[in-house]
Amino acid sequence: MIAALVAAAVLIVADAAPVDRMIDAAGTTLHIVCAGERRAGSPLVVLEAGAGNSAATWRDVVGPIAQFARVCAYDRQNLGTSARVGTQPTGAGHAAALHALLGAAHEAPPYVIAGHSYGGMIARLFAMAWPREVAGIVLVDSSHEDQIARFAVLGDPPAPSPLPAAAATSPSAREEVRLAATCAELAAAPWHADIPLVVLSRGLWLKAPPPIPDPLAYARLGIWQDLHRELATRSPQGEVVVATRSGHYIQNDEPQLVIDAIRRVVARARVVESAMISVGQRFRLAT
Repeated sequence: MIAALVAAAVLIVADAAPVDRMIDAAGTTLHIVCAGERRAGSPLVVLEAGAGNSAATWRDVVGPIAQFARVCAYDRQNLGTSARVGTQPTGAGHAAALHALLGAAHEAPPYVIAGHSYGGMIARLFAMAWPREVAGIVLVDSSHEDQIARFAVLGDPPAPSPLPAAAATSPSAREEVRLAATCAELAAAPWHADIPLVVLSRGLWLKAPPPIPDPLAYARLGIWQDLHRELATRSPQGEVVVATRSGHYIQNDEPQLVIDAIRRVVARARVVESAMISVGQRFRLAT
């Protein structure tokens, strides 16, 4: 199946310059920006932002990724320049909207999906729904379905990480995140797959010290990194990379780590897909 998807993707070659589009998909209008050329046998890189963040959160990594792969980022409903809606979906609904968007944009699978924070949950829900279309995953300080229960043990829920300046000034503060429902969706059938997987985990609970010190900061960070180590076990090809100088926004604090992780996953996925095409060709010759 992956081999057939690769063969179809080879037919889609795009200009390297970034292209912004507004596309009707899943009953609404969504903004997507893509850059880079779709090389033969290479997956499309899809960037899924965290809660309250538009595609602008990937500003430090899109250009470098476009040098070795085609890459697309987009705004979910109520974020960036995408349409405003009254009721927003759970993570599974966002995954379905992304699938519809990629189809309407004629951006064919296979995909390597990089998801930040809440976007990491959406990436895994996408892979659960369309496993044959996902060739690899990069989780960037991803949220986890067990985080609510694990943090509850501390008795003091963590405050949201502050948005980087560029993200905070974008029109992206209207998203309603249905975290508990999304956690339930993931917990119902935890994602596992044998695909390239890199889990990036922050090394600092907060990039800048808060005005009032948090006595539970080290405990929170320990739980967070433990959840990320668990995520890396979801694939036999999984690995954890700790971003020692980063807070929650690794793609902005240490963008090269994200770029390198995506590059590795793309390369591994390309090797697997090329091998599958070769096996398919030998099978056709034999029959």
